[in-house]
Amino acid sequence: MATLIKSMIKKSVDSTQKTSVSTSYDASKKASLALQMPSGFPLNFHLEGLYIQMSSVSSATEITIKICTDAAGDQAIVTGTTSTIEAGVTTATDGSAVYKIDLDYIFEASPVYVFFKVEAGSVSVDSVELTYHE
Repeated sequence: MATLIKSMIKKSVDSTQKTSVSTSYDASKKASLALQMPSGFPLNFHLEGLYIQMSSVSSATEITIKICTDAAGDQAIVTGTTSTIEAGVTTATDGSAVYKIDLDYIFEASPVYVFFKVEAGSVSVDSVELTYHE
C-alpha cells in the first residue's frame, strides 16, 4: 500500500515598512523572514513564491530582489530577480510584485533576508511574504 506524504505550505511575513527604497540595495532596508522550523538543522525547504506590496511608488516600474542567508546581503540563495510593479487599480501609487521561486535549499539557520532595489525613482515596501514547504 502506498503512503501519502503531505507537505503543508507555510508562509513568513515581514510587514515592517521600508521607506524610500531606491536604485541600489540597502542593507538597512531589508525584510527579515523567519522560517517555521522544527528543532534541529539542517532542514530542506522548497521556496515557492515571494509577494511584495508597495506604496509611494514614484517613477519606478520594476523592482529587483535578492534573498540571502546573511543580514549583510553577501550570501545569496536567490540572485537578482526583477518583476514589473503592477500598479493598483484605484491607487496608482500602490503596487505589487510577485516572484515564482521554485527552489530547493537546505537551511542551516533562520531567518532569510530579502533585499530590494528599483530601476528608477523609489518605493516604500509595505510587506513581504514568502511561501515555502518542507
